[in-house]
Amino acid sequence: MSAPTSGSRREAGLALLSCVLGGAVTLLAAGRPWAEGQAVQGTLRAPLHVSGGSLAPVVPALALAALAGALAVLATRGAARRLAGIAIQLCGIGVVVAAAAHLDPNGQDLAGRAGSALGTATATATGGGTAWPWLAIAGGLLITGAGGAAAWHGPAWPAMSSRDEAPDAAKAGATAATRERTSDGDAPLEQWRAMDRGEDPTVG
Repeated sequence: MSAPTSGSRREAGLALLSCVLGGAVTLLAAGRPWAEGQAVQGTLRAPLHVSGGSLAPVVPALALAALAGALAVLATRGAARRLAGIAIQLCGIGVVVAAAAHLDPNGQDLAGRAGSALGTATATATGGGTAWPWLAIAGGLLITGAGGAAAWHGPAWPAMSSRDEAPDAAKAGATAATRERTSDGDAPLEQWRAMDRGEDPTVG
């Protein structure tokens, strides 16, 4: 197998960055309101704000799973890294599907939350969706792309845990060789210095 190139390291870094960024964006979007309006029951009115995590709990769960998958990619290699990439890709697809399903929440989805907002058994909700699910979809697409890259190219990426071991070993070897050459080169110099002091370097 050929040595890892700087290109493969760059590709691995970009994929992992995309996964982390996608997970962070998805978690941010899941914490924001995906539906806004009013809860209505007779003459009662109350503002209604439903977060993405409440409307689609699977979205933040999949985002966290994708972030864990990024750590798995760092810690594994070969076939195990390919499996981690597939898992990340599936998480991204799940985020996209779940967020797309809640782009326009209907009254039935919000009825129970409207009742809770008013403190009544039943209520209706007016209003509609926000743009935050679209941000979650964007995050899911980033996760999906990162997972696909890890699944297809991950086995060829360098081992993240040992990528610096070879350079460090080479540096240590070069340092030792330099010290040895320095020590060997100082011997004649010390003999000349001894002679200048009137000492005989040949006498033990």
